[in-house]
Amino acid sequence: MGDTCCNPDSMGRIQEAIKGALPGIYTYSIMIGDDESGDKKASFFGNINEEVNSVCEQLKNDENLKYGFNAIGFSQGGQFLRAYVQRCNDPPVYNLITFGSPHNGVSDIPGCEKNDGWCRLMRTIASQGAYSGYVREHIIQAQYFKDPRRLDIYLKKNIFLPDINNELEVKNETYKKNLVTLNKLVLIRFTEDTTLKPRDTAWFSFYDEEGNIVPLREQMLYKEDWIGLKTLAEAGKIVFKDCESSHMSIELIYFVDEVVLPYLNNTLKYRKKPLLVIQT
Repeated sequence: MGDTCCNPDSMGRIQEAIKGALPGIYTYSIMIGDDESGDKKASFFGNINEEVNSVCEQLKNDENLKYGFNAIGFSQGGQFLRAYVQRCNDPPVYNLITFGSPHNGVSDIPGCEKNDGWCRLMRTIASQGAYSGYVREHIIQAQYFKDPRRLDIYLKKNIFLPDINNELEVKNETYKKNLVTLNKLVLIRFTEDTTLKPRDTAWFSFYDEEGNIVPLREQMLYKEDWIGLKTLAEAGKIVFKDCESSHMSIELIYFVDEVVLPYLNNTLKYRKKPLLVIQT
């Protein structure tokens, strides 16, 4: 949210750290829009479903990725990459790593950096009501907003999250079929996160109507295995990790030691070097 594919101080810095730790790796940083400015705007305004469709086409058209790749998503980008796996997964993802991603939604629209005009505009529009017609179709953050006291309205009005989490009455079996093909799903939570409410949404936990956190394993999402999380967990394929920091404050030494070397340093079938796709 508010970042771009190629910012040298953020995703560019991440890519350089990966390349330094894994010489020869091929990296692809996803861009939504025609340029960096459009990419930043698309992190606030647009339709997630359309953006995920666009990413499906981007990745399918990259010859370097055709036999599969590892994927890492930061903040809302991790949730969107999970949507890619569930809906497309062609080419397939091997390990999916998400940093502070709102997998089970947020109970409040995230705040803004001081000088971020796009973000302030987003929050102004979202204040009209996250489930109102224009907002729910055009504000990215509204499309994973989840009011625990109005779940009936959320299920009826939200255009993205109820579908991707298979919370609707009719389940999409493809979502589970695709997600369980992952080798590892690594869910990283920021211990001091105040951007995501609750921070535990990074581990699929969320509030009940009284404001208490309900862990993933106590939810029907897990018990009835709506998207395959129970299957993955029972096979030892879900990793729950903490990053001791605020939202998106990642020390490079942590990133390399805890993520790059354990989960990106592999050779996929038919490939001679590891591959990586990054989503912000």
